[in-house]
Amino acid sequence: MDIPQSIATALEQVKKITRARGVDIIQSKEIKRADREVLARTNWLQEIMKGWYMLVRPDVAVNDSAAWYANFWDFLRVYLAERFGENYCLSAESSLALYTGASLIPKQVIVVVPEGGSNNFTLLYDTSLLIYVDRKNFPSNRNIVNGLQVFSLEAALCKVAPIYFKNNYEDAEIALRLVKAPSELSKTIIKNNWKSAGNRLIGAYQFLGESTFARIIKEDLDLVGFVAKPENPFAKAIQEPYLFSYKRIRSPYSARIETLWEEKRGHILAVFPEKYALPKNAKKYLTHIDEIYIHDAYNSLSIEGYKVTLDLIEKVKCNKWNPDLNPEDHDTKNALAARGYYEAFQEVKKSVAKVLKGEKAAEILVDDLQNWYRKLFLPNVQAGIIKVEQLIGYRNDRVHIRGSRHVPPPKDAVVDSMETLFECIKKETHPAVQAVLGHYLLVFIHPYMDGNGRMARFLMNFMFAGGGYPWTIIENKNRKKYMQTLKIADEEYNLKPLAEFILHEMNIKMIN
Repeated sequence: MDIPQSIATALEQVKKITRARGVDIIQSKEIKRADREVLARTNWLQEIMKGWYMLVRPDVAVNDSAAWYANFWDFLRVYLAERFGENYCLSAESSLALYTGASLIPKQVIVVVPEGGSNNFTLLYDTSLLIYVDRKNFPSNRNIVNGLQVFSLEAALCKVAPIYFKNNYEDAEIALRLVKAPSELSKTIIKNNWKSAGNRLIGAYQFLGESTFARIIKEDLDLVGFVAKPENPFAKAIQEPYLFSYKRIRSPYSARIETLWEEKRGHILAVFPEKYALPKNAKKYLTHIDEIYIHDAYNSLSIEGYKVTLDLIEKVKCNKWNPDLNPEDHDTKNALAARGYYEAFQEVKKSVAKVLKGEKAAEILVDDLQNWYRKLFLPNVQAGIIKVEQLIGYRNDRVHIRGSRHVPPPKDAVVDSMETLFECIKKETHPAVQAVLGHYLLVFIHPYMDGNGRMARFLMNFMFAGGGYPWTIIENKNRKKYMQTLKIADEEYNLKPLAEFILHEMNIKMIN
């Protein structure tokens, strides 16, 4: 039996290393064998590959991939630096994934090195690392993105296979929009004699409506005797570019939000083709929301894993929850969550009342969303569990989503991403699209350290109310299906199953 003191001592040694490195990755040779064995045996360390471990919580469920996906790129950075120093380069496709802020963890990352041996390593959760030697094509000039050695943006666009533009058209468009000057592409094409790439990129920019970019590249190539024959690499993958309004992109993350909105709104319209008017009887609509509160709170909190009973919900609603007089209430995180949900629900209801009076739902959302969040976690502040400053703004750290290859944008990209989401909601004319896509993209961004699912469902129902749709409760008994549709949306960019699921849950009649 492992002694707690020996576990604590071993953890202290590991934390010194991971804290200095800034990531929860450790090499076996960095710690004593006894420490490594006790931490592995008590599930504090998870083996990634021979000689490399990841520090995890021992209470994480078996087969929970969240910690690995959160640490995936950090592991590659530490491992490749340890083995090759700076003498390696991610493949063109993997390089573009970093430039464009791709949110999905890839199944395989390919790395090119100028010398050594080729290896194919199987990593955790069906991911792998392929390393191959190619001295002739190893790039002399490389960039660093997120601490990893990558091709320059221009070289990566030239080197990716033509099929990349069809299979990854969102990423390809974002990458093309990120190029600052056409001359940089021209120089890269000419220097490496990449004529076919020149034809593809000229055709790509023509398709995107950036005729000046296309013309300059063509003129540059003509100057050195490259006779350009433009071809559209997107072919029939997409009928039109989704970022047509953009000339240059400041943030790949905000660009991805707008791309997803424009491209996937059709998935929602296919399921919610009709628009509804505001309820004729606003008082009746608000009364109905009150009547279903207990059912809504029970299901929304249960989906997030809180052990909340209907009695507890009723206790909170009737103000019989008192942490000052009842120590049991003070120590119960479930009661704090229930109280916060009640307070936030009341704020959302006030926002709905404004919409029912004719105010614009999108404008109210921008003004009121943060207040909903503050109310959701204010009881935790009052109980001394979190600090009040944690209710200000968005998250200040990275987050991960259990069971999904999707990794939310880094903390520095949250503000831009949320501003873009608000802009998309404001421009949207169909309330069901605002509700369903707004729900999905709030979860996609994950702007808060906690409460994102509850906030997304509040946003959904608020926007539904603005369109005359009923308040929709996603029931805990259907949690598995709900999570599955979100996973499909993340990994396949298909939002139709999510929209169909939400419509199925909308099982109450319209309130008039």
